Amino acid sequence: MGGPHTTDPLKVYIIQAKLDQDTIIELHNLLERDKYYYNGSAKFTLCNDINESDVVVTAIKMRKRLERHIDWEIAKQKAIVTPQWLRDSAQAGKAISFQDYAALSEINNSNIIHDSPENQSRASQFLSRPSFQLFNPSSLEEEPTNERVKANWRLRYACKRASPLVCKNQPLLVELGVLYRARELEGLEVNALGYERAIAVIKSYPNLIAHENFETDIVHLPFLGEKMLFKIREYLTTGRIQESETTRASQRFQSLSAFSSVYGVGPATARKLYDDGLRTIDDMKRYYDVQEDTEVPQLGANSVTNDLIRKDQIPNLSTKVGLALYEDLETPIPRSEVEQIHDLVMQEARYLMPECISTVVGGYRRGKPYCNDVDIVIGCPNIQSGGNQVKALGEKLIKRLYDRGVLCLSGFHAQDSVRGAHLNLLEKAMTIFALPKNAVHQRVHRRLDLIFAAPETYWTAIIGWTGSKMFERDLRLWAKVEMGMKFDSSGLTRRYDSKLFMPSSERHVFEILGLDWIDPTMRNADV
Repeated sequence: MGGPHTTDPLKVYIIQAKLDQDTIIELHNLLERDKYYYNGSAKFTLCNDINESDVVVTAIKMRKRLERHIDWEIAKQKAIVTPQWLRDSAQAGKAISFQDYAALSEINNSNIIHDSPENQSRASQFLSRPSFQLFNPSSLEEEPTNERVKANWRLRYACKRASPLVCKNQPLLVELGVLYRARELEGLEVNALGYERAIAVIKSYPNLIAHENFETDIVHLPFLGEKMLFKIREYLTTGRIQESETTRASQRFQSLSAFSSVYGVGPATARKLYDDGLRTIDDMKRYYDVQEDTEVPQLGANSVTNDLIRKDQIPNLSTKVGLALYEDLETPIPRSEVEQIHDLVMQEARYLMPECISTVVGGYRRGKPYCNDVDIVIGCPNIQSGGNQVKALGEKLIKRLYDRGVLCLSGFHAQDSVRGAHLNLLEKAMTIFALPKNAVHQRVHRRLDLIFAAPETYWTAIIGWTGSKMFERDLRLWAKVEMGMKFDSSGLTRRYDSKLFMPSSERHVFEILGLDWIDPTMRNADV
């Protein structure tokens, strides 16, 4: 039993941890090349689900590290081999004995049986989807970012650089941020992106920018063109950027900034309102017929009906509602209140499904002391991806929170139709929430986004909703350009056949993408 004896192709999974990029590409090429076909049938096939594989190729030598990727009881039923096994098998034109290529001494590959399709599929019957053990919140990898990654500030992709919440050049970034925001509000998307990328690069630079390191370091950083370098020089010389000061003081910038902060109002609508003569939030309230004495939506199913809500139905979010609640929604949310909201939501979620787990994401997870809204990813290992179980859980929880009197408005976000077969894996509900009044604080309405994820997409949702915006943009770009994959909150797929990967942890997503781990507090690639 020292090697495989089957006419069916062996399913080979490659653990990318501890492999460099050249080796990963080499091994994938070995599995794809025509020379491994014999009489019309493949000897090997690349498998993207470790639990369905027959052979696991890895450079990992320690059991504890391997268990990050596969349950130990399942690992013992597979051939766990070094990359050299695949190279030698490829050269031989057949799958050779596993015994001399054991990656871990604890696993005896000579006991692995592959002499029939029944035996070959035995192990793949287990953990075809992430198990409760792998789908545990303890799998959140909060290990600090490696110092080597912190030295990657010269690299082009934000998802390969460490970006702290506050950097040594924060005052400069605040000035550049005004110019970025101005271009975004004016619909100048290409120019805005240029500023956004420059800000992200500077955010990861570990030293204070000064005349002494300007020529040696700064001029060589990616995405800093002559115009951007001119503004940085201006700041070094004068301590300010004149265009930023002029922009910040302008009526148009102030108005567009205020308008676009209202729920449902983007830059295009903000510009139209300005062109129509509106200048302030009070002007908007009159425009949308939100009077000073207009009642805000009351919380709970038995609330008083007014012009903003409809009887016997959880009201939908709208621009009019956003204006009525403007002062509340613009008040920053301290971390302590975020945690209280999370605890109350999960208390109700676990009443519906005791196995539910969750993670607070967004700016909170990146370390911000105050947040603009609260984002919570909720998952359950018993949810099936087919049908509408994910959305059903969301709808039940929304109704329960509404009846409890802590949620007053909600709306499910339309899904991305491009996802096709994976559309039922993720649902997002945008809501307005308020903690019950007590002796410590009054009730304040808060924006609360609830993201409901099937096990297959829980970890990609965690990463996608943690942010920051530029980190996520470059993560998607890296997946597409460098790895031939598609990444977003709703899943990680291979582009050429839409095969859905099923990562078992947040770190596993990074490893599938061939990226070094960056902890959430170092993903702040924005101002």
